[in-house]
Amino acid sequence: MMFVADIVICCQMNFEALVVTVGVLGGIIILSFLVCCCYCCCCRRRQSRRPDYEEEFYARRREEMRQRADDRKFERMARHEDIRRKYGLMGDSDHPYSKFENE
Repeated sequence: MMFVADIVICCQMNFEALVVTVGVLGGIIILSFLVCCCYCCCCRRRQSRRPDYEEEFYARRREEMRQRADDRKFERMARHEDIRRKYGLMGDSDHPYSKFENE
């Protein structure tokens, strides 16, 4: 009879340990599920918006760079035009400096 009493006490201790273990594992599973849900809902939504923002940012940046390049190009052309006018290399003759022609 003593053997049966030892088994009952042993089973009760294992049952208590089993309840604690199952509770802890269940809590970990529920917590990890909630973390995954938050990651999928919040972080992925933020990441899906990001490529559009980056694409707009780089498109705006390219446009600004192109505009600056065009401005520099027009300034360079104006400077070359002034130099041509100064040394008489222009085709029109209404400027004060004109190329001497031997006739």
